[in-house]
Amino acid sequence: MRNKRARQIRLMVFSVTALFFTASSFAADAPPRTRIRIATAAPSLSYFPIYAAVQKGFFARRGFDVEMIQMAPTLTAAALLNRSVDYTIIPSAIATAAARGAPAKVIHFASVKLQHTLVARPEISAVTDLAGKKIAGSGFGNLVAYEIQFLIDRYKLGSKTTIVSAASSIDRLIGLQKGIAEAAIIAAPADLKGEEMGLKRLVQMGSILQIPQAGLAATDEKTKTQRSEVIEVLKAAIDGLEYTATQREDATALIGKWMALTPIQAVKAYETVKDTYSRDGVPTPEQRKAYIAMLAATAGLHADLPAAAIFDFSLSAAAAKELSAARSKE
Repeated sequence: MRNKRARQIRLMVFSVTALFFTASSFAADAPPRTRIRIATAAPSLSYFPIYAAVQKGFFARRGFDVEMIQMAPTLTAAALLNRSVDYTIIPSAIATAAARGAPAKVIHFASVKLQHTLVARPEISAVTDLAGKKIAGSGFGNLVAYEIQFLIDRYKLGSKTTIVSAASSIDRLIGLQKGIAEAAIIAAPADLKGEEMGLKRLVQMGSILQIPQAGLAATDEKTKTQRSEVIEVLKAAIDGLEYTATQREDATALIGKWMALTPIQAVKAYETVKDTYSRDGVPTPEQRKAYIAMLAATAGLHADLPAAAIFDFSLSAAAAKELSAARSKE
């Protein structure tokens, strides 16, 4: 009986030891994971496909541990150039720096049309009714101010139509409700809140102004010396675009959770922005021109700035091509 017990103990020790060495072997064989840091703005549906790629494990599947670091847009260019982050989702600051000689490029756009809506007070039935009225934006010399000026010019609203400033979309909605302004540019999904407040959605700005909003930018050093990493990062981002386009129900639920929306609001938000996203991260030539025109107006750049000075979408195109080839073999 004592010998049988001793044999059982030896067998247990052997099994535990074998399990330990097997687990150690698996750990040793596992490929090392790469930590990447991505600078982001406040949560915005403009970069939802990239956020979804993180949340759904598309980056992890390619060996990345992603840290998304929220910071003021004005800080992102310096953070990228100083290597405090590896990528930035906010393209305008680094594109402006690149136009002035900084060694970096925008390499991917997730959203290629504006996700902003012109929201107005109930008595305003058409954009032309805003002639001589006040339109609220987020300040002056920025994208939203550019959109308002575009509306003034396109609809011939006249020089008496003025811009008033309110920092956030919610602040602007409150301003409309109080009569401080007759209309405002509102970012999705806050435009849905405006409807619930009895305000009117007049124009989806992306339908008349196809300016890309959010994507990925990296330094020239990163794209040249770590090309394989960048390609894999872009594949994950493109997976996020495909997920957003094809997994409507799951994407809607993720939007609702991220943006703290009700299920009905999340469905409306998804339907509002679904057509603003790129298929492969590469904007059309017209969208690139629109982006440069916006930077020329808001950042003092030359309107004839060569696209190659701030953009390099060759890696996104290569990533999309590799993904397509791999899927065709499945």
